[in-house]
Amino acid sequence: MGKSTHFFGQPVYGQLIKSLDRDKIVQMSRTQGGERYVKSFDGWHHLLTMLYAVIMRFDSLHEIEASMQAEVCHQDEEKSHLQITF
Repeated sequence: MGKSTHFFGQPVYGQLIKSLDRDKIVQMSRTQGGERYVKSFDGWHHLLTMLYAVIMRFDSLHEIEASMQAEVCHQDEEKSHLQITF
């Protein structure tokens, strides 16, 4: 029996992201002028960050920043571990 793709047992955040259309969101952001001065943190990434903050019930920008920084450090550790083992 194959793995179900009907959102059963998947985290809420993953379900939300799968239900969103990235192209439409970026298009709406461009139409409204939200992408005017963007270099790397576009409307799509901003939306994902804000959804994550709401789900995690963060109360401040500092909490969001600390969580994102911890995730980046964790990913860097995994990458460096992979580089060492090869």
